[in-house]
Amino acid sequence: MTSPPPQQNPPPPSPQTYAGVLMHHNDLGTTGQNTNETVLTPTNVNQSQFGKQFSYQLDGAAYAQPLYVSNVPIAGGTHNVVYVATEHDTVYAFDADGAASSPFWKVSFTNPAAGITAAPSSGLPGGGAMAPEVGITSTPVIDGRTGTLYVVAETKENGNFVHKLHALDITNGKEKANSPVAIKASVAG
Repeated sequence: MTSPPPQQNPPPPSPQTYAGVLMHHNDLGTTGQNTNETVLTPTNVNQSQFGKQFSYQLDGAAYAQPLYVSNVPIAGGTHNVVYVATEHDTVYAFDADGAASSPFWKVSFTNPAAGITAAPSSGLPGGGAMAPEVGITSTPVIDGRTGTLYVVAETKENGNFVHKLHALDITNGKEKANSPVAIKASVAG
């Protein structure tokens, strides 16, 4: 009598790899090109079919480029999501198809009760160029393999200007392990 072959566990599911516009100007060369475009064509990009589809309310100016991720498991379904960062130190996750009137989630890095606010531009060298405040100016980056949005936020914390690198889960906006990290620099001399 032969014994049955040992049961093997099925391999773990492969992690989700997200596609979309995950960084400033779409690629490491910052060319702005999408060489794999499949939706926009000369036929459907014209005056009668192409233009603003919807808008969302923000709490501050947005200088960072919005980022886009397709097929994100979020809000009890799978959605195309646009991520927007503001100078008021807030990151939003909105429905990229305009099907929802409010964000899936939003995260603010300020807490006025604890003395943490967006940095007033008047207190910065050359201040006023981005009045009234400076928060998240640079475009975040999304790691499509891990579903992590990396963003640098500038705040004023109890009188001190602080820069922190945050790592957020793109599905819920929660900080990932070991996040945030204060960015500190020093120069000899």
